[in-house]
Amino acid sequence: MFKRGDTFVGQLIVSHSGTNGSPIIYDSYGTGALPILSGSDVSQGTADPLSAIDILDQEYLEFHNLHIENERFDADPDPDAAPGADPNVDNDKSFGILIHSNKTLPASNNFEDETLSKYFRFSNLHFENIYALSIDGVEFNKVRTTGIYFDDAFANDVIVEDCYFTDLQRTGVWLKRYVSDAVIRNNKFIDLGGSGAIISTSKRVLYEHNIMRFSGSESDPRMAKRGSGMWVYNTDDVVAQYNLSQHARGGNDSSGMHVDFGNSNILFQYNYSEDSAGGFCETLGDNNNVIWRYNISVNDGTIDKGGKDILLWVSDYAGNRKIKSDNVYIYNNTIYQGKDYKNVVGNSKISLEAVSLNFSNNIIYLESNARLGEKEYTANIGTPFFNKNIIYGGTIKAEFKNLDATKIEQDPLFLVPGTRHSSGYKLQTNSPALGAALSFTEPIFPLAGIGIFKDITSKATKDIYGNPVNLLSSTNIGAYNGTGETYIPIVNTYEAESGDIVSGREINCSNGSNGKAVNVDNEGDALIINNISVPSTDVYLMKVFYANPNKSNLKVTVNSGETETIILPYSDGYCYGGGNPTSFHFIKTLNSGNNTIKLEQGIIDKIEVVSINDATLSNVSEKFLDKTEAYLEKTVIASSESIKLNINKELASKKVEVSIYNINGALLRKENFNTNNISIEAYSLGTGFKIFTAKIGGYLLSLIHISEPTRRRGI
Repeated sequence: MFKRGDTFVGQLIVSHSGTNGSPIIYDSYGTGALPILSGSDVSQGTADPLSAIDILDQEYLEFHNLHIENERFDADPDPDAAPGADPNVDNDKSFGILIHSNKTLPASNNFEDETLSKYFRFSNLHFENIYALSIDGVEFNKVRTTGIYFDDAFANDVIVEDCYFTDLQRTGVWLKRYVSDAVIRNNKFIDLGGSGAIISTSKRVLYEHNIMRFSGSESDPRMAKRGSGMWVYNTDDVVAQYNLSQHARGGNDSSGMHVDFGNSNILFQYNYSEDSAGGFCETLGDNNNVIWRYNISVNDGTIDKGGKDILLWVSDYAGNRKIKSDNVYIYNNTIYQGKDYKNVVGNSKISLEAVSLNFSNNIIYLESNARLGEKEYTANIGTPFFNKNIIYGGTIKAEFKNLDATKIEQDPLFLVPGTRHSSGYKLQTNSPALGAALSFTEPIFPLAGIGIFKDITSKATKDIYGNPVNLLSSTNIGAYNGTGETYIPIVNTYEAESGDIVSGREINCSNGSNGKAVNVDNEGDALIINNISVPSTDVYLMKVFYANPNKSNLKVTVNSGETETIILPYSDGYCYGGGNPTSFHFIKTLNSGNNTIKLEQGIIDKIEVVSINDATLSNVSEKFLDKTEAYLEKTVIASSESIKLNINKELASKKVEVSIYNINGALLRKENFNTNNISIEAYSLGTGFKIFTAKIGGYLLSLIHISEPTRRRGI
């Protein structure tokens, strides 16, 4: 146990394993900020370790409620370096937690034929400030710096959840080699030099409900400056669902998420991707059975920061070889292309190379001045199967449109096109997409319903919004399968200059609303907008129009509550330089009647409050409840007892969602409660090891483990 508020400098070497049912747990105690475990703190001539926490061939371990850093300054020479060899070969690496093994790949080349280390749990960990001594001159693909790094790990049964990763040289979580049955969920990867997560040379991974913003960042000059939000390489059986990726940057890849080469059985569904430099559905070569379904893409593809700008992207690239992928399925997705955050209209490429490609029931919607495939177009498909796509607006390459003899060239009638949030891409009741999709037999995800994929269905049974789906019968084109929206969102506009300006100033903004804006960019400045009236306590879409010329932090406080910092992409210039305000969209809960919103650190033009029915995939990072605010009263119980959840914190929403998982991370039960006293009878859960989480409004209770006592029924 590490005391909150304290800092511990040096390397924690995990030299013992726990056992099945009795893991070794590393956690915090006391009150205040998470304890900081840092491999190094200053340049002082003392060798800095490769990782803050080192795990070599150990198992049954848990890590909770810790802040982990490893900013390396001084070399840690290898004492076993051969004569004449460079003893400082690891100076271009740094890790928060390093999990590795002395085991070697067996003759079968199947790592699961070796004895695997089992059971690793990581929850409510904060990773920040992890940098190598230098990566100057190091090829991008050889930059290894990572928050949690599994290197030749020979590991099984891994869960990484509710963790926060920011200000890292490259990657948040990297399953580099030899990991199986891993669940990565409910994490936030914000402002990283590379990707949020990389899954490579592993088996059976579930990646869900993660937020990835500003992967490939260059906010620190030491960053790698390139990366998709998440990608998979040389791996079998992966499901990525309900993830949100925004503002991926860098050359080559840098898509919202992408499938690299050498994979099989990959399912990407129910994800929202926006403003990535690469594009949508990036799938490289030598893959088999890759499925993209019920995803939403908004303004993906840009040349910013060297972006590839390939909106529709299936490649034959497989390292040093050209091998087309087979059985690629892209169906029932919604793709929108308009203006980016710099107010530049989309002009993206198309590159499609595959043995077989099924591209059906998708909506492609371009604003009037946008272009697709005109700048560059490749279509080299052995067996193309293009059917019932809506292809509408802008200027779209004729050869691409002609691949689909059954295409529909009509306005799909989105609820609020151009919205930088999934809620705008539902369909109105008179949309030509309703009931017009092609009925067909879907591809199979072989492990659906098994192990960590217990709740995954091989065929789509719902859309991204939760509406039921059956593609063997009448369904809609696109990612929405509801009956159509009759509800028209109410939009209320509040001019910045009408608010209370604290220390800032009103400025002229020729292209802004009413020709005015408010500058509260300096420390201590604030804009307070009162009397924001809404009819009922609910979730609302907030659209902040701003004119910040650089990537910046906006502080938002609603009704004197907790202040949240949101990173904004840069716009196309200052107001006085002729720039045009752009907008960032996020979700907030407002109370019935009047509300107050305080904005700090920005040049604000106006805000719009939009009443969105059933908003989903919120852009807002979730907050964590401290154990002093909510806790489970029992951890080991008899079958006659109950598990009681106590909530001490006053929250805007009293609705509590309790989820119960088995040891493999499979969801066993989910139940909603509307009371502060929640009890679940132990006998109803059966015997064995269980994992509990509780979601309370926008808050998450840290993971609690409950094990079976000796010679007792229940858990």
